[in-house]
Amino acid sequence: MLRPDCATKSLYWPVMGPEFIHLRVHTAYSLSEGAIKIPQLIDLCREHGMPAVGVTDTNNMFGALEFSMAAADAGIQPIVGCQIDVRLSHDNWELNNHNGCGTHEKLILLVKNGAGYQNLMELISDAFVTTQ
Repeated sequence: MLRPDCATKSLYWPVMGPEFIHLRVHTAYSLSEGAIKIPQLIDLCREHGMPAVGVTDTNNMFGALEFSMAAADAGIQPIVGCQIDVRLSHDNWELNNHNGCGTHEKLILLVKNGAGYQNLMELISDAFVTTQ
């Protein structure tokens, strides 16, 4: 539900209660998919009383450190993640870090702890190195 009477900067931000947490936000680091910059995202979360927010930029974690630090400084729980594109090839799922032709599925991965963060970083790095 959107409220057109809200301030312009939050016109397209759904009005939710504090128990709702966005887990699939794409920032400007999601090339061609997201437009919101991290400081604006944190301001909106604060304005709407959101205790946490999840950023899942597509096929990269370029903004993870900036997001984590800005959210923590604002008293908002950062949930780091990534949306990765995968394609079925030879009966195996393969990472596909480019938006080329062909069908692909989107897989959302959220970090639970330090080990999860390390695993996700390795997965994303491997995707950049091994895919064409």
